[in-house]
Amino acid sequence: MKTKFLTGSLAALILAAGSASAATINVSGAYNLNAGNAAAIGINQASQHTFGQGSGNDFVSGVVRFSNTSEGNGNQFFELTLTNFTFSSAAQGPVTIAIRIVQDFVIDGAALSATGSHQVNGNANFNAAGQIVTASIISRHEATDLPTLVVNPGAVGIGSGPITTAIARGQGETTPVGVSGNIYTIDTTYTFTLNALGLGPVSVVLPDSGVDNATLLLVPLPPAAWAGLGGLAFVGGGAMIRRRRLAKLSA
Repeated sequence: MKTKFLTGSLAALILAAGSASAATINVSGAYNLNAGNAAAIGINQASQHTFGQGSGNDFVSGVVRFSNTSEGNGNQFFELTLTNFTFSSAAQGPVTIAIRIVQDFVIDGAALSATGSHQVNGNANFNAAGQIVTASIISRHEATDLPTLVVNPGAVGIGSGPITTAIARGQGETTPVGVSGNIYTIDTTYTFTLNALGLGPVSVVLPDSGVDNATLLLVPLPPAAWAGLGGLAFVGGGAMIRRRRLAKLSA
């Protein structure tokens, strides 16, 4: 359950901007790794995590960026981005990975309304006809599921050289999101499958990123209630946030 106000114990467990990292990143399937922690990103903070595994033509690497921007006039914006991302395979058969990214954001007041959206932009790179790249991106903002994005370009009609196919998917209109309390959670999973057929490497590249956005309309709290919170993040509330996240996932 979310707390509605800062308590003395939580207020005593905050760090200056940039001194704490956040976002949990779990990569499963052909590669297995975990990065980040359960800290919420504070008001007017931004940070990132780099991750990677593998080598040669068989690897995954990327950067997860997250930001929390409050204009102080009732408008607040959250962004969670997978960028500088490459997943490559030269294997004979299909190779699949799932990248789950979860981020909590501190809300600057009481939310009157919120909307969420996500999109993905990048490229699929092929060396031979018949090679496969597929992707499915699911995203949950709070308890609200956004539309699933599906990518299946496939490699057809390739002659003697490699070919690049653009990937661009968006959900269209934003999705209304119900919000309560002072923490907003974005939980996104990118699932990719590559099949190079042993005919040279195939890859999916997101230089322009997969992005989740949230926009909140707020009733700002009195300045004294948030004194010193601009640029500060919760770190002592990690256990509370983890319990809250587990409750959401089991719902």
